[in-house]
Amino acid sequence: MRGVPHPVKAGATHEEPWTIERATQFYNVDGWGASFFTINPNGNLCVTPYGQPGPAIEIMDVIEDAQEKGLGFPLVIRFQDVLRSRVVKLNEKFRDAIAANGYKGQYFGVYPVKVNQLREVVEEILDAGAPYHYGLEAGSKPELFVGLALNTDPDALTICNGYKDEDYMRLALAGRKLGRKVIVVIEKLSELPLLLRVAAEMGVDPMVGLRAKLTTKGVGKWEKSSGDFAKFGLTIPEILEAVRLLKEAGKQDALKLFHFHVGSQLTDIRTIKDAVKEGARIYAKLRKMGMPVEHFDIGGGLAVDYMGSRNTEHSSTNYSLDEYCGDIVYNVQQICESEEVPEPNIVSESGRAITAYHSCIIMNVFGAIEIGSPKVQIPTSADEFGVEIVRQMREIVDGVTVKNALESYHDAAAKKDEALDAFRLGLIGLEERAAVETMYWELMKKLIPLTKKMRRVPVDLQGLDTQMADQYLANFSLFQSALDHWAFDQLFPVMPVHRLDEPPTREATLVDITCDSDGKIDEFVGPEESAPTVRLHEIRGNEPYFIGMFLTGAYQDIMGDLHNLFGRTNEVHVFVDDEDPEDFYLETVIPGDIISDVLGRVQYEPRELLKRVKGVIDQKVKEQAMKPKEGVALVDFLEQTLRGYTYLLPMSADGSERITPAAVKALETPKTPGAGGNGSAPSGP
Repeated sequence: MRGVPHPVKAGATHEEPWTIERATQFYNVDGWGASFFTINPNGNLCVTPYGQPGPAIEIMDVIEDAQEKGLGFPLVIRFQDVLRSRVVKLNEKFRDAIAANGYKGQYFGVYPVKVNQLREVVEEILDAGAPYHYGLEAGSKPELFVGLALNTDPDALTICNGYKDEDYMRLALAGRKLGRKVIVVIEKLSELPLLLRVAAEMGVDPMVGLRAKLTTKGVGKWEKSSGDFAKFGLTIPEILEAVRLLKEAGKQDALKLFHFHVGSQLTDIRTIKDAVKEGARIYAKLRKMGMPVEHFDIGGGLAVDYMGSRNTEHSSTNYSLDEYCGDIVYNVQQICESEEVPEPNIVSESGRAITAYHSCIIMNVFGAIEIGSPKVQIPTSADEFGVEIVRQMREIVDGVTVKNALESYHDAAAKKDEALDAFRLGLIGLEERAAVETMYWELMKKLIPLTKKMRRVPVDLQGLDTQMADQYLANFSLFQSALDHWAFDQLFPVMPVHRLDEPPTREATLVDITCDSDGKIDEFVGPEESAPTVRLHEIRGNEPYFIGMFLTGAYQDIMGDLHNLFGRTNEVHVFVDDEDPEDFYLETVIPGDIISDVLGRVQYEPRELLKRVKGVIDQKVKEQAMKPKEGVALVDFLEQTLRGYTYLLPMSADGSERITPAAVKALETPKTPGAGGNGSAPSGP
C-alpha cells in the first residue's frame, strides 16, 4: 500500500527533538535492518555483520577507504560477513526447530545461484555453509557448471531445476560420476525418459526429483508463478505417470526428492503453511506407493522485510525466521505421523533471504531541483497591466491564513492561468509571467505548514508537500543498480549514511542520471508504511553528501541493464577485522565498467571509434582550423575518457576541479571474468 509522507514535517509545531534514537526510528532502521544496521553517536550509519552487539563498521570509513583507492561513485559495498551470518542463522534455526519437535529428518539447504551468481558471493556462502553441508541449486547449464566446480562436498546437494536438454542431463550425470549428490528435478514429463536414456548410455545411476504444481498459490508480485497454471512442474496425473515410468524402468529407487515452489517473497505465513501441508500429503502418498523419497524440497520464497513493517505487503512479511522454520518442521511432521510414513529431510532454496542484506549501493548527491526556485525581481519598466496582475498575486500570497487557505489556493491558481493567457496574447512579458509563477510557488510553500494546523485538510490541499518535494540528483542508474524498483515497485530502504545527528529538513524524491523519466525513486520505506518522499539534509555547496540504498544483494547485481550505457559500478568487499582500528578491511576491489567496456558489449570497437574521431581532428589541423597542440590534447582527452568510469565524476569540496579516480586498470585487484554483468573482459582503447 502506498502510504503518505512522513508524519512529522519541517516547520510543524510538534517537531520532536532530533536525536540518534529519533533518526533510528524515523528511517525505521531497526525494522528493516534485521540487527545488521545501527547509527552511532557521530551520526554515521554502521553495519554490524554479526548482529548487535558486535563489531560495527562505519560506512563512511569504507567510503573513505574506497576513495583512497581511486574509486568513484556509485559504489557497491558487500559485507561478506553478513552473508556468513545469514547462512549460519538459517541453518541453525532449522536445526533448532528439528530438535524442538523431535523431528527425525535433517535439514539440507541449497543456495539458488540465480539470485546472485557472482563468484565471491557463491564461494562465501558455500564456505559458511560447509559445516551444514549447504549446497547449490542451478537453473541452467552455466549455473550447473558453477555447481560442479564449487560444490565439492559429497554430502551436499546440487539440485537441477529449469527446463533441460540432453546436454544439461549429461552435465548433471557427469556430476554423479564425480560422486556428487546431483538431483535432476523433472519439470515436464518428457524430461524423464530423456534422463533415463542418457543415464543408461553413461552407465550412471541418476538421482531424480519430481516437481509438483500445487493448487496452493503464492501471494504478492509472484502470485502468477504458482498454482494450476504455473510455468514449471507436474500435475498430479503427470506425477503418477512419472512413477509408472520409473517403476517400468526398474528405477523407482532413483526418486530421491519431491519438490514444489509457490513463489518468491512469500509475505504471508498462511500461504507457506498451506503449501507445506499440500506438498507433505503428496510426499506421503508417494512413500505409500513404494517410492523411497528422501528429501522434501519446499523451494524458495522466504521473504525479506524490506519495509520493516511486519505485514503482508509485497515488500514486507508477517513472520519471523523462527516461525518459518518451526511451522515447516511441525506441519511436515504432523502429516507424516498421520500417514505413518518416514519424516523426510527438509530442503529449502532460500536465496533472497540469504543475500539481500549483505549488499548496498552508495551514491553521491550532486544537486537538487527545488520547485519554484529561484525568485525573480519585477522590472520597473513593467507595463500597467502586468503590474496589476503581479500586485494581485502578491496580495493573495501575503494574505493567506489557515481560514482562507483553500480560497487563496483557488485564487492563486486562477491568477496563474490569467497570467498565462495574457502572455499568450502578448499583454505581459517574460518578467511578469515569471513573477506570477514565483509567487504561486511561494504560496504553495506557505500552505504546507498551514495544512498541518487543520483538523481536516481539504482535498485540493492534500499532498502539497509531496508535490513540492525537492528532486535530489543522485549519481547512479536505477536500471543498473535497482532494476526491481523500476520493474515492479520493489521497495529498498533509502537513507543518508552520515549527518544523522542533524535533523533532515528537505522532503525529496531521487532522480538518477539516465535520460529516462522512469529513472527515479518516488516511493520509500517510512517509519510505519511506504511514503512518496524521503527526508534528507540540505546540500551544502560542493560538500559531499552520500545516500545508501540497502538490501540490494538479491537479483539486482545480475539483472541490471546498460540503460544509457551506464555499466556495472565499482565494488568493494568488506570483512570484519577486530584488530583493525576501524574494525574492517577491504579484501577485494572490483573496478566497475569503463566506457570502452560497455561500448564493446554493444558491438562498438573503441579503437575504431577513436580512429574515426582522430581522422576528423587531423583534417581540422590540416585546414588550420585547429592548432596541432590542441589536436594532440584533444586526442589525449578522448583516450583518457575511454578509460574512464561511465558515471559522473564529483567536484572537489571547493568546486575548483573534478576528482579524477586513478586509472581503473591500475587498481590493485584486476577484474576477473564473471565479475561484470556479462562476464566480459575489459576491452581498452
